[in-house]
Order: sequence, then structure tokens, then C-alpha cells
Amino acid sequence: MDVPIQLDLSSCKRAAFRVFLIACWAMLMGTRSAGARSFTWEPDSAGRTQIELYLDPYYSAVNYARPLTNDSIRKYDADGERDLYWDLLCALPFPHDVLIETSVNPGPLIGVGIREYVPSFYRGFAVGDVKLVQAATEDYPDPWALSLFFGNVAKLASPADSGRVSGVGYSGLLASIGNRHIVGNQMVRDRWLELELKLKGEDIRISRILIWSFRTSLKLHGNEGIRNAWTFGVKRSRTDFKESGWLLLRNSSAEFSINVDEKELSLLRYQFIVGKKFPIAGGKVALTCDLGFIRQVCAGYRGKMAEYQPADLKLVLRPNIEF
Repeated sequence: MDVPIQLDLSSCKRAAFRVFLIACWAMLMGTRSAGARSFTWEPDSAGRTQIELYLDPYYSAVNYARPLTNDSIRKYDADGERDLYWDLLCALPFPHDVLIETSVNPGPLIGVGIREYVPSFYRGFAVGDVKLVQAATEDYPDPWALSLFFGNVAKLASPADSGRVSGVGYSGLLASIGNRHIVGNQMVRDRWLELELKLKGEDIRISRILIWSFRTSLKLHGNEGIRNAWTFGVKRSRTDFKESGWLLLRNSSAEFSINVDEKELSLLRYQFIVGKKFPIAGGKVALTCDLGFIRQVCAGYRGKMAEYQPADLKLVLRPNIEF
């Protein structure tokens, strides 16, 4: 098995790095409530290219997209949620765009740094046997990735709002590669490849936030201590700042996924998380709370790496704020 990768820092630099890591962790926890932010630019006045910067404490990326022909990137009507999903699904057999993306996961990398360079804080920041740094980052095993997307990029617009673009949607095939894996807040060598068929996007307006992801993927690992696995997942979150009450599809979220061994097709892991959102402050802010569980049915690691296997059952409680 590959040993965890460690950096070599001098004593002075190490002390400064410890302070920096703890400060980054505090900022990470503080900014997590603000959620992700997406910014898009169109360098080509004809709308034939698009650059997107996606900022999130646990997944940040920059990508460049353009059509396969000289056409412009298409606009989709985002007012009807079900129609939008259907349009993106029907477009899957007819790829129109190509996209290149590089991504990094800040939260998991900070967790690795804290365990290595601030071990006393890592061990002490716990509740019972649960290390809170690990609990907050163990579901994000990739520190970084390089991806190529082949499919359809959709600029989401509302006819009721003069066609203003309020988000981006994607449907197609995504291929991603990386050379490291994070387990137990330690980084190990792993040349991995993931092939993913997905529908994904977000539509952010003053009155609502809509985020969705439907995906099927196969992830292959070069490190023999990590099992290859299929993943099937659905995630949908909608916040309506001007709405109240308990309507099922308004101010709610749901997330479900399963992991299956690539060859044996045995169930490795599944999770189910639901959430409710409560608009306050005249529709400017929403309090949210997600509740669910993650069940590890079969070990996803082999050999010596099996000691880093997460607990069989993990309860999830995520209070948050959206604005």
C-alpha cells in the first residue's frame, strides 16, 4: 500500500502553517453557511464561448465551454422545472458543446493539513470518538481533478424576466482524472478515472435557488486498496424565499445515492438525506436543516487501507443558512 504523502517544512514554516490551517478551518466553517457562488463570463460577444467560476468551500472549479460548431451556446427556459429536466434529458443523444474544467476541493485539503501539521487540534476537536474535522470532510475523497465534458451546456433564462440568464445546466458525459485520494484525512497515491453520465445545474434568482444533479458513474482506481465502484445518485434542492408552508416540492431538498462494487455488483454504501427550508427576514434569508443517514454496507477499502473505513452508520444533521 502507498504510504500517506507528507510535506517537508522547516520548523518555523511549520508553526506558521499550523496557524494558517486553523484560521482556514475557522473561515471554512464560517463561509459554509453562505453556500456556493457561481460567476459566468462570455468573452465572445456572439455567445459562442463561456467561462464559469464556481466557488464552494468543498468544491471549487473553473471551466471553459464552447459549442462543437460555430453556433452560440443555447438558452433554455428555466421557469418550468420539470420541462427543464425533460429538455436536458432529451438533448443527451445530441451533444452540442464541449467543456474543459479544473477543480480543487479546499475543505478536504485543509482537513489533510490539520491532521498532519496540527495533530493536537485534530485529536482534541472531537465529540467522544468522533473527530469533527474528519466527519466534516470524509465524503470528499478527491483533492483535485481535471475533467472533460461532452454534451450540452444550457444557459438558463426566464422569459418572465426579459430572458435574463440566471444559471447554467449541463447534460452529457463527463470524464475526470486525478492522482491522489483522501481517506481518514490522509492523502495517498491513486491514479483514478471516473466516467459519468449526468444532468446537473443551478438556477439562482432573487426569489429562489434551484440546484439539481442526476448522475450515473463508474470510478476506477489505480490503488489496489480502493474498490472500483458504480455510483447512482439524485440530488435536488429548491429554496423559495417568498413562499412558506409545507409544500413537498417547495423549500425542500432530497439526496439519495448508492455505491456498488464494479465487478461483484454488491452494495457498498448508500445514503438518504432530506431537508426543509424556512424563509425569514421578509424573504431575504432561509434557515435550513438536513437530516438523514449514510450506511456503509461493505468495506470500500482493502488490505491496510481498510482501517480507515468509515463507521457502518453515520447520522447526518446539517443546519445551515441560505441567502
